[in-house]
Amino acid sequence: MDELNVSTKDPHALISEIIDKINNNDIRSWKYNDTDEIFYHKGPQYIDHIYFKVKVDDAKGILKFILYSDGNEFAESRAFQLLEGMLGRHFSGSTQII
Repeated sequence: MDELNVSTKDPHALISEIIDKINNNDIRSWKYNDTDEIFYHKGPQYIDHIYFKVKVDDAKGILKFILYSDGNEFAESRAFQLLEGMLGRHFSGSTQII
């Protein structure tokens, strides 16, 4: 299981901010599924192949974006690049990828 760890002052607030930006179309290429609590990229080459679940480590102020995949090598090879790009564009002042 691969994951991307993101340091932030308030991990729960960051999750809410990401969801708000998705809902307000400020982040257009990502979706959040409330039912399964997953983030996924809307691109047709990714949507059915990869998604991220988020685990919070409150004590360390870390969000762990855990990658799940159906084994599609192309989608897997781009997953973290896409996630890092979205976080960098929208949250670079309040996050640090570790």
